[in-house]
Amino acid sequence: MYPEYFESIPTTLEYLFEGTTQPWQALDRLPTLFQHPQSLIPSGLHASIVIEGDVVIGEGTTIEAGVVIKGPTIIGSNCEIRAGAYIRGNVVTGDRCVIGHTTELVRCILLDDVRVDHFNYVSDSVLGNGVHFGAGAKVANLRFDQGTVMVGDRPTDRKKFGVVLGDKCQLGVNTVLGPGVVFEKNCWWASGKLLPSGVYTRETLRPHIAL
Repeated sequence: MYPEYFESIPTTLEYLFEGTTQPWQALDRLPTLFQHPQSLIPSGLHASIVIEGDVVIGEGTTIEAGVVIKGPTIIGSNCEIRAGAYIRGNVVTGDRCVIGHTTELVRCILLDDVRVDHFNYVSDSVLGNGVHFGAGAKVANLRFDQGTVMVGDRPTDRKKFGVVLGDKCQLGVNTVLGPGVVFEKNCWWASGKLLPSGVYTRETLRPHIAL
């Protein structure tokens, strides 16, 4: 499923992508993460941690002080949620993800081994296996004119859409992407230039890099 973007999709997340024709369409299914109210939250959490709504936390996941998690949210197993992280709802992650200090997530899908470690903002986006954000890297999800977000000349039918990043894509420190940027697998971006919306590979990114 979407081999140009993902080597595999974790079996626990496949249902989000089934029947879609573009990977960002999986975001439309986030509000229905829970058909019935439920929660699965580890015991013994620090008193400063706030968890609201329908939230499932996978086995082996650690949550540090000062974290806020709002449902519906599903966090995978063996993840690390560091102090001050803010998960605003409609978020689902695979396993072994790191959601770092002051990182904010809302309406997004993270596959396995994603690292958004330091001062990151991710919204209305899909991050593939092994994606890594440098400190301060962020995703924009709304056009100034609040029109429909395009991917190149292709409408997404979404007012809010950030990015799709394929497996092992990396963003450099303080970079900003979106709205409507799509990277196939193994793309790196560390330029301060504004990147137009569209679908990119490592080869098509080269002309946009500021030397």
